[in-house]
Amino acid sequence: MERILVGIDERCAHWEALAHGCSLARRIRARLYVLFVNGTRAGASGGAVRQRLELLVGAAKAEGVPVEYFIAEGGYEDAVVSFVNTHGITLLIHEAAPVDHAATGHAVSALQALRHRISCRVEIVNPKRA
Repeated sequence: MERILVGIDERCAHWEALAHGCSLARRIRARLYVLFVNGTRAGASGGAVRQRLELLVGAAKAEGVPVEYFIAEGGYEDAVVSFVNTHGITLLIHEAAPVDHAATGHAVSALQALRHRISCRVEIVNPKRA
């Protein structure tokens, strides 16, 4: 059975990746894991991003998507790598950064570093333009 992971960073929520992960999990009958990474502030709640995420996860469960929700603290990349290795993830769905030439280079290098540390496939979702 396919095991899909969507990582949500509190600083940059990936709503398109989550929507795609839910849709794909429903279509291919895969298990979806949602990992909320709560930065480096121990005990911080993540505020509005976490509340919206919990509502979306609840809605996905109500629609019959087999989804499990986890919370991690620390750096996004380290949390994702650890989760992939621990839970036998076969597909990571990652949302590309919005088109901002100053941040694009950093986002691409961070994604490449992440891809070299995990053994699963990576699917990149491009966000819709406003």
